Amino acid sequence: MKILFITLSNIGDCFLSLPALDSLLAVYPKAEVTVMCGRRCAGIFEGNFYIKRCIIYERKISFLRRLGFLFELRNGRYDLVVDLRNSAIPLFLKAKYKTYPWVNAPRKIAHRSNRHLYKVEPFIRPLAIKAKFVPTEPGSRLFAGNKPDELLFKKSLCISDQDRRSADNLLNEVNISRSDKFILVSPGARSHIKRWPEDKFAELNNRLIQDFKVKVLIVGDEGDFSVCAAVQAKIPSGALNICAKTSLKSLAGLMEKASLIISNDSAVMHLASYLDRPVLAVFGPTDYQKYGPWGRSFEVVHSRLECSPCEIAQCSLGSLKCMEDINVDEVYAAAKKLL
Repeated sequence: MKILFITLSNIGDCFLSLPALDSLLAVYPKAEVTVMCGRRCAGIFEGNFYIKRCIIYERKISFLRRLGFLFELRNGRYDLVVDLRNSAIPLFLKAKYKTYPWVNAPRKIAHRSNRHLYKVEPFIRPLAIKAKFVPTEPGSRLFAGNKPDELLFKKSLCISDQDRRSADNLLNEVNISRSDKFILVSPGARSHIKRWPEDKFAELNNRLIQDFKVKVLIVGDEGDFSVCAAVQAKIPSGALNICAKTSLKSLAGLMEKASLIISNDSAVMHLASYLDRPVLAVFGPTDYQKYGPWGRSFEVVHSRLECSPCEIAQCSLGSLKCMEDINVDEVYAAAKKLL
């Protein structure tokens, strides 16, 4: 069987789709799986034994190139096409089984990871019991056997021994030993409106360092340089800034060892959720019921303003009050629960 899995372009959104892909990989272990994704997400699937091919989808291409791309997909002769973009692509392919853009999860299923699972569920449920995987209610996670506390199969993101060695080498470089307790803090976000203020991140980190004797590693990508540096500069007790020094998979290797991950609504938070690591998320303009953490151990601190969540790119009030009003005491209390 040949499967084409079309995921999303943003890294955080892509992580939200991985449980759906994991479900397909579990129920169809011998399938030849091709993943189609945006260029920024390609690193998630590199070197993955379970995925035959990764196709990069470019949005800004000419009509002729787009047409050629479509013919290339038709020549793939896929048996199943799952399109989480809800585009018309499956309609032009000859797959016997496919998702349709007008068939989506009901509104009562709010969280995006569960909505993606709902899209693939018709192709999973008939074989789930035979594969010894027991589905729960529609749109929810799938669990192994009769042990719902054991999250099922994580094959979409393969963390190699090299990735783990890279994480260990980075810890050695910043003088963190195996006996040290450390947390990862991600003060950045792709959109500035989703960032909790730098001074509050710094105050929180100071308190955690003092009260729990933890070490703090500040993480992010190239776009987070300035905000990570600003947070580090405001922590007199010291924090280690490793912004842009990790790949997605070496960051995952660090998360496996960290006691806690603290983040805004960002790809870091979704990666921690997928890995089922303890995560504390701060939410303002975006809806935590749709995009919040989704592992087994998490806390969410969110704005209580009437206009939040607004889910718009620019605040209509001309401020970032929903993030600024979240106080350090509240976030500290949530971190204390997880630590």
